[in-house]
Amino acid sequence: MISERILFVGHTRREERPYMDPSTRYRCFNIAYSLRELGHITEVVTLSYFLDNIEVANNFKHIVFHRPTLADDRLIQFFEKYRSVKNLIADYDDLIFDVGNILNLPNIMARDPYLVNVSDYISRNAAANQYFEKFSVSTVPLAEKLKSIIPLAQVHVISNSLTKEYVSLSRRIFSLNRKREYKLGYFPGTAIHDNDFEGIAPYLEVFFKNNKNGNLFVLGPLKIPDSLYRYSHRIEHVKDVIPFSHLPYVKANVETILAPLSHNEFAVCKSGLKFFEAMPLGCQVIATAIPDIDRFDSKYLHKCHKPEDWNSLLELKSISKESYEYELDKTLSKVDAISVAKIWEERFL
Repeated sequence: MISERILFVGHTRREERPYMDPSTRYRCFNIAYSLRELGHITEVVTLSYFLDNIEVANNFKHIVFHRPTLADDRLIQFFEKYRSVKNLIADYDDLIFDVGNILNLPNIMARDPYLVNVSDYISRNAAANQYFEKFSVSTVPLAEKLKSIIPLAQVHVISNSLTKEYVSLSRRIFSLNRKREYKLGYFPGTAIHDNDFEGIAPYLEVFFKNNKNGNLFVLGPLKIPDSLYRYSHRIEHVKDVIPFSHLPYVKANVETILAPLSHNEFAVCKSGLKFFEAMPLGCQVIATAIPDIDRFDSKYLHKCHKPEDWNSLLELKSISKESYEYELDKTLSKVDAISVAKIWEERFL
């Protein structure tokens, strides 16, 4: 294929180090770097940088806007001028463009209780979609939702993916065969998962009661339910978010990672990243069986289709290390970054 020039524009507040924004990393950097390995010329900039240096668009034929939003007149003017000239692609990894689904957003119950603020945010995202015919999304349910809202849209599923560098590091950490300090781990990342975690609190109570040496490591902002207070001496909670580069080492110190989600349309559209980011480190994962989780079949994954399935906390067994490479290959067959980039290449170039 002829080498193409592709620009990724990430909507992130981390202007200085956008790679540290998980969403921008997975939806922009991972794909851009992999496309570069396939021979294309790629660059990643933040939306703020793009608006201040809009002439950068002249160097690229294809421009991907991750989480586009109409919050600046300069962007509207750019879309009006170039929508029929450039190959513009909108990219989403969350259900943040459906004005009819605002009340299901976790922000309503957690981070931002003011409906008008969230409504404004979603409306600006939805308005941006009028300037695009092509869309990339991270999951099948997200694609189906977008098609239901914009029937004529060309929507393609481009999974979140793992780079060879991440996999190589994970393999090395796993090969050290170090003793894992914590039985369970929970990594919320952002301050919108209190309800998700509260839903599994009853099963954690039983786990602590039946496992005198059972402990839990929590990294990130989270309100620990009052029902678990009596076990607080067995819960280590580090509230500060750490750099992404440190996460593999921290997760590798945990035997089993918890990935609960509340049952709503927003959650159904989310990525199964919690599993396939942890599996290369040799961590088992217990997860709510959203569709992007359910597509995987692995000894390292325990799917919870209904609340009582979280009783699997009580039944976890160690996995033979001989199974690791086979299970890793199965996982990577769906999320290897180069393979995903080839799909992107076929769909959009």
